[in-house]
Amino acid sequence: MTSPQQPRTGGLDANARGIAVLVAALLIGFLLLFKAGGPGSGGGENVASGGSTTTTLDISGLGGSTTTTLGGDGTTTSTTTTSTARQPSQVKVLVLNGSGKGGVAKSNSETIGAAGYQMASPANATANASTTAVYYAAGYQAEAVAVAAVLGQAPGVVAALPATSPGPGADAVNVVVVLGANVTDAAAGSSTTTTAGGSTGSTTSTTAAN
Repeated sequence: MTSPQQPRTGGLDANARGIAVLVAALLIGFLLLFKAGGPGSGGGENVASGGSTTTTLDISGLGGSTTTTLGGDGTTTSTTTTSTARQPSQVKVLVLNGSGKGGVAKSNSETIGAAGYQMASPANATANASTTAVYYAAGYQAEAVAVAAVLGQAPGVVAALPATSPGPGADAVNVVVVLGANVTDAAAGSSTTTTAGGSTGSTTSTTAAN
């Protein structure tokens, strides 16, 4: 006599295990995705769509900013935005002579004025300087860089106007140029010699222009 056939449960158990593994995998994937997209995952950087990273370098002190974007494929793109300096006719400039040489403030003032800038009367600086400097009032850094370029000077000579005035009239202009001993277009000071008539001695006086 044949024994009754027992029901097969192995197939059901295999299907149940497969479903359980699939659900667990989905849960793990969801958790990993949520963690990757959560707050703070960018490490302080701005993460754009597509896996690209954007970093902005503020160079407002130089009149602009630079934005660098790192794409998901490893490519890097840099974009520089610069602000436009005011027209020369809107900028008032003063040239001060701190070189110890005569005539340079006047000649340099004429050079800058020829470029269209408003020029204050040149004068002598309160102290001599070894190198030329170009100072700017608040908001006029880009204009100071442009004035320095007119004189053939690099942007490195440009700085904010110091608390102590470099010379008379400095507080009434936008850009102040203080000529140093390294100035190259110095004009010789005018010399006047006066001799007293009928006398054997002589008196000489020398006048140096700004």
